[in-house]
This record gives sequence, C-alpha cells and structure tokens, in this order.
Amino acid sequence: MWKSLAIRLCRLALLAAATWYPAAQAAEPVTIRLGDLAQSVNGIASGVMVSQGIDKKYGLKVEYSVYPTLDGLFTAIRGKQVDIGFGGWTAFAQFRSKGVPVTMLYPVGRGASLDVLVTKDSPIRSLADLKGKRIGSYAGAAGTATVLLRVLTSKYFGYDPGTGGQLQYAGPGLLPSLLEKGEIAAALLFDPLAAKAIASGKFRSIGNLADVYKDKVGEDFLWTGYATNDDFMKARPEALANFVRAWIEAVNYVKTHPEVFVAYGKQFGFDADNVRILQERVNADYVLTWNDEYIRYLGNFARLSNEVMGAGFLDSVPPAAFTTRFVPK
Repeated sequence: MWKSLAIRLCRLALLAAATWYPAAQAAEPVTIRLGDLAQSVNGIASGVMVSQGIDKKYGLKVEYSVYPTLDGLFTAIRGKQVDIGFGGWTAFAQFRSKGVPVTMLYPVGRGASLDVLVTKDSPIRSLADLKGKRIGSYAGAAGTATVLLRVLTSKYFGYDPGTGGQLQYAGPGLLPSLLEKGEIAAALLFDPLAAKAIASGKFRSIGNLADVYKDKVGEDFLWTGYATNDDFMKARPEALANFVRAWIEAVNYVKTHPEVFVAYGKQFGFDADNVRILQERVNADYVLTWNDEYIRYLGNFARLSNEVMGAGFLDSVPPAAFTTRFVPK
C-alpha cells in the first residue's frame, strides 16, 4: 500500500512540476524599451520605477534610455527603436495625422516647469519684449513647447518667432551656455535644467508658458505624455496596462518621498534649498488624470496651433492619436 501511495505521490509531483514550468515561463517579465529626452523630469519617475522594483512588481523589465535631442527621440519612437517614448502630445497627434502608427497612452506633465529664461541682467522683462529677438528652444520646430510659445506670442503678444526667423533649436543642455554667451536672447527650457539655471542666480524666468496659457486662454495646458506604436500595442496590451499602473505608482512614490529629489538633485549639483524648488515644480507638473473628456479638452489648443502653424499642422486630430484603454479602472 505504501509503495503504491509513494508512486502516486511521485506522479502528482511530476504533474505539478510540468504544470508549474510553463507558468513560471509565462511569469518572465516583459521587457519594455523606454525612450526619453536626456535630462528630463520624466527620468525622476522612470528612475524610481526601476530602482524601487515597481516595474518588476507589474511583470515588467523597463530598459530606460535617453536621447540628446528631441528629434532623435522622435525618430526612435517612429522607428520602433523604443516600445514607449515620452514627448509632447501635439507631436504624437501630428505623427498620427501623417499616417505614422503612434498612439499616446497617458499624460505626464502639464508644463509647470516650462519656462522662458533670460540672463539675470537682461533688459527683457516679458514675452512681449522678445519681439525681433533670437529665442532658443530645446523642442524642435514641431515640438509641443515650441508650438505653445508660437501660439502665445502670435495670439497675445503680436509676433510669431517661427516666421520671423527668430527661433534656434539646440539640445537642452546647450541652451544655458548659448544664453550666457549672448548667442540667443532667451531660452525655452524645462526642469531640471530650468530650475537649476534659475537657482544659479545667472538666469531668471520671464514667463512660465503653462501659466501664461492659463491666464490668456482660461484653460489648463497639457504638455507631455508617453506613446507606443501600434505593433507593440497589439502584441503586448497587458504589458502596456501594467506600465501605466507602474507609472502611476512611481509618480505617487515621487510625490510622497522627498528624498528622491535629494538623490536626483545631486546629479545636477542642486543644494538643499534648490532641491526643494525642483521638488515643488516637478510635483506640480505631473498629471494623473486621463479620460475622454480630457482628450476632448485638447481640441482648443489644436485649433489654435493650426491657426498659427498653418495648413498641414494638426488640420485634424485623429481619434487614434490617443487612447484611454490602458487606464486602470
């Protein structure tokens, strides 16, 4: 009897092992190649996601890589060199309108850290004073931040730097140097570089673009989000849903753990006081609301953008440019 029982137990053990093996293989984390612009605040939550193992918690292995210019990042997103990439929502909508299969999954920032900087001793006091002056932008000709600048100056300050030959594009890390050398009169920059430049005492902000937009238009602005390509969305829908969950948890971790900014600030030479400034600005920037109503809300800016940029830029915003299907229920 005992021999028979032992044989049965052995068979059950073998069956359990055979059943477990495919399940263990299925539990292997899904690799997600995540692309970002170098020295971006997106890197704070992305870094927390990886360092705290939040990606692993959701069955993911996030491989975070950065690109020195926005054009390089967008090329990687369009060319499927990354599975998810950060960027301005107008760029993603424009890609989709031109037939590029890119869809934005979730918002990231509202533009609370998007400033136009001048040197401390510059006579320039507002966006109005930049008419006829050379302005540097990190965002490229079609980047959301550049478009926002052109919309505001065209509609409310009487000039368009895009048509006047005033705009110069450069990597974000180069702009403070160009500004200090006098090669540009102002620089459109984002955190952490904008906060660091202001904290240095060498530069000051003449306007936060999201605040100016709110003041002039009466609506909050949405700046950035992250997108994927249709092939990855079709092949790995569960991984994308899990990435959104992981991102939300990472952002909430950032908002409740100020020590994250101490560690992050050391990379860029922030002292304790300046880290607090960075913390306040970044936490104000992160957005955790995404629904159909929010997407419809983008239509007003799309209309203004089209009026300023002209035919061929956001003539329409295809519904496929955005999706809410991966937002946790």
